Amino acid sequence: MKASRLVTLFAVALLAVAVDCQAQTGSKPDQVMEQLLTEVHQLRVAMQQMSVNAYRGQIMVERLRLQQDQVSRLTREIASIRNEIAEIKSAEPLAKERLDDAEKKLETGMLSEIKVKELRASSFELKRRQERLLEREAELSIELTQERNALGDLNNRLDALEREIVITGLGTEKTNRKK
Repeated sequence: MKASRLVTLFAVALLAVAVDCQAQTGSKPDQVMEQLLTEVHQLRVAMQQMSVNAYRGQIMVERLRLQQDQVSRLTREIASIRNEIAEIKSAEPLAKERLDDAEKKLETGMLSEIKVKELRASSFELKRRQERLLEREAELSIELTQERNALGDLNNRLDALEREIVITGLGTEKTNRKK
């Protein structure tokens, strides 16, 4: 709405200038009116292009923000999984030592078979959990790489839009300077 009012005000101002110029130079009214209409049309096209570029820019910035959130979430998740894997790796030697001690005590009759089985199951579960975490880490790493590539693509598209806006702005400035 503001843009159309601006165009109208600009057109009125140009008309006033054109009438003044026509009075001073004796130009043909039809020629002045044609120039005026051309200028108003160019102004409308430039304003429409600016509006479209602003809209595209807003959409791309929002997509960029969402993509960055996705990359950050995946990065945090991978870090969490790596911490769990490190905890398991640090717990493995102790679990193995306990199992070895329990097996020795079983041989001497100081410990029941049930307790040794529990320790074996616990050790086996620790290894299974580590394997699942390693698989999940690999999956997330692949997904993170894809999301980072998508983020890079969005950054490139936003840069291209910025260049287009700058070039369009320069083209408008050059056109205005010639007149």
